[in-house]
Amino acid sequence: MSSLLVVNIAQAVSGSATPARGRKMRELVIHAPAAIYAREGVIQAVGPRELVEKEVSDDPVVLDAGGGAVIPGFVDSHTHLVFGGQREDEFDLKIAGASYQEIAAAGGGIISTVEATRRAAPSELVETGLGYLRSALAHGTTTMEIKSGYGLDLENELKILEVIAELGRRQPVELVPTFMGAHAVPPGMSAQEQTQRVIAMLPHVQGKAEYCDVFCEGGYFGLDETRAILAAARRAGLKLRLHADQLSSNGGVQLALNMGARSVDHLEQITPAEIIQLADSSCAATLLPGVSLFLHYGYPPARRLIDEGAIVVLASNFNPGSCMCLNLQLIFALACTQMRMTTAESLIALTANAAWALDRPHIGRLEPGLQADFLLLDSPGYRMIPYFFGGNHVKVVVKKGEVVVG
Repeated sequence: MSSLLVVNIAQAVSGSATPARGRKMRELVIHAPAAIYAREGVIQAVGPRELVEKEVSDDPVVLDAGGGAVIPGFVDSHTHLVFGGQREDEFDLKIAGASYQEIAAAGGGIISTVEATRRAAPSELVETGLGYLRSALAHGTTTMEIKSGYGLDLENELKILEVIAELGRRQPVELVPTFMGAHAVPPGMSAQEQTQRVIAMLPHVQGKAEYCDVFCEGGYFGLDETRAILAAARRAGLKLRLHADQLSSNGGVQLALNMGARSVDHLEQITPAEIIQLADSSCAATLLPGVSLFLHYGYPPARRLIDEGAIVVLASNFNPGSCMCLNLQLIFALACTQMRMTTAESLIALTANAAWALDRPHIGRLEPGLQADFLLLDSPGYRMIPYFFGGNHVKVVVKKGEVVVG
């Protein structure tokens, strides 16, 4: 593996701690101007060029940042990237006011994607997934969590997890697999029956998934079913995540805390009492503003969560039903404009705190000893990302010290 020296950086910007809470989410480490030296995929030095060059002990590839800013690679900690088909036929129904639940009741929603995914060959899912990942990488995502959940039976859940593994082998975005057999209840089954079926799947997904997730929501999986699945997953050696408080508040946050979940995601309907509970914990609060934009409903209370001291994370929730968006730069802009997060808070929520949510302490910041995952931008300041929104400000993507885009 070659070494890399990046010079002519206007500013190298990243968070100062992981996880960052409260005021710490506004504290950035900024080197301006700067250089970065990486060897064998690891950052060796960052700071003024004359000091960085003193650490160079070989003949690195020299990359000129052209006076642009450098930030850590984005970490997308909540996606459903592997699925068959599309659901654009639901789009006008949403515009006309049909709810998430009404579309599902009419035969759309998650179950329609389950049917398409079951029909799809693994090779088809791999090729589609590679296309999605190319887009995500070009927009700056260097690490991504991907959930199963569009199979709902053992054969197809394993198929999705194997596709995720193959995607990890065939392209540079680092992937974190999550088992989500409890994404929906198949037609003709009860939540209790699917719960037992999911629990029976757990021994088969060991070694193929790092996390287990459950959609804890009315009409999907209640507290009792969710608790049973998470307890069995923990016994099977999987770490825990949870979808909660998206459409209603039903105690999912407290359950996530009781079970030791690493992250609880969505939180559009979180209560003030739950915010305080979450802020007093080490569980990340992962917010998905792209869903609020697409479904035209309220945004999660990011400002209150940050001010109370929660570990706030931003992610795409890329999926065919509620957020067909792989551009975390747009998520950055939504966080600032719609949830009143500062630019520093948003950057940290997409990098250092998102790395925390995936238990990846070696990424998410620009610091000696950490993995060399970073982005060269087309402007001298990182604030251009949410300010000049809707486009792509990433010129070059570096993953493990190698240029993979640009």
